[in-house]
Amino acid sequence: MAKKWRTEADKHAFYLSKSVDKAVRERNMIEEGDRVLVGVSGGKDSMSLLRLLAYRLRQSPVKYELLAAHVRGDARGPDVDLPESFIEWLKTEGAPFHIRDIILPPDEPLPMDCERCGRNRRHTLFEIAEQYGCNKVALGHHLEDFSHTALINLFQHGRLETMAFRRDYFGGKFSVIRPLAYIRENDLIRFARVCEFPIVPAQCPLAGQTARQSAREISYLISKHFRQAHGNIIRAARAEEGTSSES
Repeated sequence: MAKKWRTEADKHAFYLSKSVDKAVRERNMIEEGDRVLVGVSGGKDSMSLLRLLAYRLRQSPVKYELLAAHVRGDARGPDVDLPESFIEWLKTEGAPFHIRDIILPPDEPLPMDCERCGRNRRHTLFEIAEQYGCNKVALGHHLEDFSHTALINLFQHGRLETMAFRRDYFGGKFSVIRPLAYIRENDLIRFARVCEFPIVPAQCPLAGQTARQSAREISYLISKHFRQAHGNIIRAARAEEGTSSES
């Protein structure tokens, strides 16, 4: 007998959570009693991550706590307005949430490049995690993001490396985890559409001009001819244990 779902969103969450479970189990991302801070940028990926981890929590025998955090700011600095619809959405997701301006060094030149912006955003998330006793920081990178990162590192540094599924920082004080590692971007697009997420439009002046966007365009052309390209690039990048980069 076919399984009945209360909503179409629940149906999608059920199937996507299987891929989340696979990533979590393989890399021991979430353990009993963890306090997991989910970085929610306002894009489809991070909003899906929060929703799917909350869905998984209701089904899993392993109990953990979820908190959400939004780091306000982009390459221009912290002075960025947030749509009220996004704030209201955070209120309805069932996890305590915190909004914090991006923490910048006093001499940080603006606008920042993507690498500096990413580092400062992670630093801000770590500050929030420490303040609220979180030992895991979850980020919403999907399968293609790992492939794009590998291409960026290959072209810029001559190394075929990608992000870690899980990476420990400061002697294990925090772990950055990426539970969407096995989920394709198109699946997240469909999930966000079905869930009617109030996605925050990208306002960064560097959007569309980054190395990641170039890698995205290249990988799109490659995958049109080689269907397994993304998976093969990731496997090649992870062939040597311990290869990781936060580009």
